[in-house]
Amino acid sequence: MSREKGKTPDFIDTAKVYLRAGSGGDGCSSFRREKFIPYGGPDGGHGGRGGSVYFEATHNVNTLTEIASHPHIFATDGSPGKGKKMEGLSGKDILVYVPCGTLVKAGGKVIADLKTNGQRFLAAKCGRGGRGNVSFKTKFNTAPHISEKGEPGEALEATLELSILADVGFVGFPNAGKSTLLARISDARPKIASYPFTTLNPSLGVIRHKGSSFVAADIPGLIEGAHSGRGLGVQFLKHVLRTRLLVHLVDPQGFKDCTPEQSVRVIARELKEFHPQLAKKKRLLAVSKSDLPEARKVFTALSKKFKKQEIFLISPFTGAGTRHLLDAIIRLLPQIKETEVFAPKKEPDKGLVNKPLPTGFIVGHSADGIFELTGEKLLKIMSMVNFSQPDSLNRLRRIFKLIGVDKTLKRHGVRAGETVRIAGKEFEWTEEIPRDRAKKNTKFAYKYEEH
Repeated sequence: MSREKGKTPDFIDTAKVYLRAGSGGDGCSSFRREKFIPYGGPDGGHGGRGGSVYFEATHNVNTLTEIASHPHIFATDGSPGKGKKMEGLSGKDILVYVPCGTLVKAGGKVIADLKTNGQRFLAAKCGRGGRGNVSFKTKFNTAPHISEKGEPGEALEATLELSILADVGFVGFPNAGKSTLLARISDARPKIASYPFTTLNPSLGVIRHKGSSFVAADIPGLIEGAHSGRGLGVQFLKHVLRTRLLVHLVDPQGFKDCTPEQSVRVIARELKEFHPQLAKKKRLLAVSKSDLPEARKVFTALSKKFKKQEIFLISPFTGAGTRHLLDAIIRLLPQIKETEVFAPKKEPDKGLVNKPLPTGFIVGHSADGIFELTGEKLLKIMSMVNFSQPDSLNRLRRIFKLIGVDKTLKRHGVRAGETVRIAGKEFEWTEEIPRDRAKKNTKFAYKYEEH
């Protein structure tokens, strides 16, 4: 959409947003120390969870203007736990309201299609709070110096696209009478003028006729090449996708060098080129401006040329013939089923990275020749380890052995003294031989720095 300097447009149907859910609070490692109470034990509380980011469709919002003006949406983090088993406060969830018909895209794929009022989508999930040392007390370890860091919240870079919801879409070349027709048969008041491209934004109107009602959308004028973006065509054509029925208004005077007959074929081709689903939609032809002398002649010619289509002769200005057109619309709409054009993927590519990490882990070599383990599971484990606590490091070694990291590295030929990098931290692989030499005991020794 066009944007004047210093002025925010009234209608924005695309917005890029940057979301980040809140991270969980760190768990606390503390012990109960009170006079005359000898065996206090661990009493470190858990950290609070972070806040999540949700999108919710509502009828009370019509455009994405507000979101486009504030694209960075960050939820708050959870508070850390404290002694005396006190849990940290949870972060506050953020609820972002979007118009009905909003698509949420990430990585070029549709991950959510918010069509109905009140429909909610979890866009960025919060991180859980880290556990305090009270959770790690066992009969073998009655005084654990172990606590977890909070889990990081999810991050998402997404694109919101509004595809308006309407039963009927009015399409055609500029200045064909679409806005005038919508104003005639509904309470909508779109901008109307005698020059082309008067309508710059889609307009919606509710039409009531013979006890039935439906929503119609006035789609701004399309021209040849609209499917490839000419004349802002792509921005307009996407609003036709959800309509169940199309009404093509034909100007009997044609448009520039295009005759009325050619205009019918051009619009049909543009719809098909933009999306195959549009070529399958039921389409009615309506020769507008019946008060012009050549209108009747054009109507007769089109009736002979396109015998399989219903054609009407109407005048949006006087209202002549509009009743017959509305009769056909309310007769056809109940017979047309709504098709699912935008199907969300079952496993969306979420996050700020281009390629999703595997849910388990894989072993590879980095550019500097170091063994490197990557995986969503490992990243989550490593992000919650408190490396300042020796007991936490010992627990991490046991986790690595439990999930099969040791066996996998040995299978890939790792040797003693070699460095293994996991989630930015480097470990040294060692093989210790017990005194009885019965078997080798392989383990990690934490080496140094975080990158």
